[in-house]
Amino acid sequence: MKITDEAKQLLENVLSENGAKGIRLYSVAGCCGPQFALSLDAPQETDTIEMINGIKVAIDSQVLATEELTLDKEESQEGAGLVLLGASNCC
Repeated sequence: MKITDEAKQLLENVLSENGAKGIRLYSVAGCCGPQFALSLDAPQETDTIEMINGIKVAIDSQVLATEELTLDKEESQEGAGLVLLGASNCC
């Protein structure tokens, strides 16, 4: 997984505001198979911990392939948010 510099800046603000130390990438059931989700949850015992562009990322053991994923910042009329690129988007 990659985290762009723009996403890193946004994440650092979110982490600071919430007193969190990192993010967690995990898998949830979706309409066409597993989908990815992000949270500020503490790592689980079976997670793999990685530092990606200065951000601590806990990766759920059920998430098998992260090489294609990029976490980026996205601007919309509602404001700035994060988008996970390279994930299945079939719904």
